[in-house]
Amino acid sequence: MTTLLNEAKNMLTNDETILFYTACSLEIFIYRSVARPGLLILTNKRLFFYGPDVSKNPLLEEYSFAKISNLKEQKRLFSNQIVFMYDNE
Repeated sequence: MTTLLNEAKNMLTNDETILFYTACSLEIFIYRSVARPGLLILTNKRLFFYGPDVSKNPLLEEYSFAKISNLKEQKRLFSNQIVFMYDNE
């Protein structure tokens, strides 16, 4: 996780600071639902997910604050899940 965080810090702009981060998995759909491990990072400018791809290329999903319309936490049996509506999807 430290390596991922250091890599993510290199992607920040000069006036951007990390406010919070957590290890998590991003569930994406490519022919089927797949959970990708990584970090969810909140900065003073954006929210983004950063994680290694299967081929060791980083996976970056960036979310603009203006396009997040709903955010909620769902309790699961062994963990919690963050769900948000993004860009009316």
